[in-house]
Amino acid sequence: MSVHFRATVAQALISEQMLETELGRMDAQDWQPIADLFAAKLPEFDAVIGLPDADLLALAVAKARGVPLYHSASSLGQGGGEVLVMTAQLQGGQPLQTLAEQIQRAGWTLPLVAAAIERTNKGARTLLGEMGITVRAVLQVADTPAGLVFERRTPDRWAS
Repeated sequence: MSVHFRATVAQALISEQMLETELGRMDAQDWQPIADLFAAKLPEFDAVIGLPDADLLALAVAKARGVPLYHSASSLGQGGGEVLVMTAQLQGGQPLQTLAEQIQRAGWTLPLVAAAIERTNKGARTLLGEMGITVRAVLQVADTPAGLVFERRTPDRWAS
């Protein structure tokens, strides 16, 4: 993982708004180490859908893997294969549950969602897990009464 990315996130944990602002400021060069990690560690997939907050990250991963990049399930068209959905910040799983259903209706499967940051208290991992979808996140952040902190309970350390 990029030390720079972790340091950027650490400084932005002051507030939810600051974290979103900092993620929005990141350029292609900032996202590249994260894209390289995902490209190296994720299993095979046939296409990438980049959510609006992860356009640059999804583009870099799609290029590294040599697969097409889409911005919605409807742009996939009918077909088959496995789709990777990428987001900068995974929060609640409801929008992704809807997206997964659209992907399945188009004849594709969604085995994996990749996030630069997972907000562990938001429940997306549990909801997606119930659908058979694995979540991979570079960093996990917990919401506490004192504010946002790096997750300490049982973080998913796949990226280490």
